Amino acid sequence: MPLFIRASHPSVNGEVPMKAMRVPELGTQTIQSVVTSIRETMEAPNKPANLLEWLALLTTGYLPDPEQEKDENSYYDYPSLKPAVWHWEIVWYFYFGGLAAGCYLLATLASVFGSDEDKKALRLGYYLSMLAFLPCPPLLIKDLGRPERFLNMMRIVKVKSPMSMGSWSLAAFGTFAGATLVSQGARDGLLGKWWGARLIARFPQKLITIPGSFAALFLGGYTGVLLAATSNPLWSRSRMMTAMFFPSAMSTSTALMSTILRFIRTPASVLHKLEKLEWINMIVELISMLTFLRQSGRAARPLVGTGPKELGPTFWRFMFGGGLVLPWFLQTFMLSRHKKHEQKAAKAKKNNKQSGKSKHFEPMSLFVSLLVLVGGYFLRKTIVYAGHESSKDARTTFWNARR
Repeated sequence: MPLFIRASHPSVNGEVPMKAMRVPELGTQTIQSVVTSIRETMEAPNKPANLLEWLALLTTGYLPDPEQEKDENSYYDYPSLKPAVWHWEIVWYFYFGGLAAGCYLLATLASVFGSDEDKKALRLGYYLSMLAFLPCPPLLIKDLGRPERFLNMMRIVKVKSPMSMGSWSLAAFGTFAGATLVSQGARDGLLGKWWGARLIARFPQKLITIPGSFAALFLGGYTGVLLAATSNPLWSRSRMMTAMFFPSAMSTSTALMSTILRFIRTPASVLHKLEKLEWINMIVELISMLTFLRQSGRAARPLVGTGPKELGPTFWRFMFGGGLVLPWFLQTFMLSRHKKHEQKAAKAKKNNKQSGKSKHFEPMSLFVSLLVLVGGYFLRKTIVYAGHESSKDARTTFWNARR
């Protein structure tokens, strides 16, 4: 099945039909048709000039043509949207919110479905969840400018308002995370041995963590819903924003927990489970991201392009390449190595021989986790700042409105 690039051409009545140009779609064409498609694109006057532009072309299916786009309808090139005033505060708010939600969910999953070894190790997630949550309200309030604006959003509940639901989900999750922290602290003996601590420790923790997990689920995916609810072409063109942010929150949370657990000599079996979960989240995030870019098409240019003020170089190097694809390949290699080691250990046990023990601390695994944490930050940073540039493009805004 051929893949097409969309390029705009004005017609007599002012409408903008789409011209199709073949580009390669690996996996759905024969080798001969792929070569032919690449040759056609190479002969185009506006062919990609570098590797990053080729990546942008292959993922979005859109080849910019500035000369033809100048003839599209716009009001003297004035932006038709007011750009969002979000800056570094919202980037870190999204990042810490995802970490808080993901760590809480991982700890709850371990407490419900995990072994005793998993529960003992992954209870750390409740502490990390609250630690990651603490900067969120101050960052949100600073972005709003005045504290009373946050209180105003708490006066009423608007189910159809992403801002209202986000504020209430933040408050609800903070309540559950705080209650879970107190309960876990009492169980771990951090509150002392007085009668109140013993009473809290006896309280069934699942009555807090299970409803708290629903609040964490909402918080982990809410950032994507908030962005998609705007008129910004980059944020609203595709419906995969939430599907991209939630697995990113889970992968970064898994990376954070595995990084810390390696330094406190957690059993290797627990670490291997986290590695598998991290691998699954990364592949889901990768598929969601490629789907998001393909659905966004032209609207994704500020994110993947290399032109002036476009964030393609940062996105491809630090997020897509260094923060997702590279750690996924490294994690795949390490998981295959662990599988071979387990098979060897099982064979040695069957023959009553001693086998080498799995290492608690592996530099490569630590490196992968750090790459995932950095990639999660740059995902949110590039999405937010590329959205600023997307709102300034009047022609793409009108193009997006015609869908």
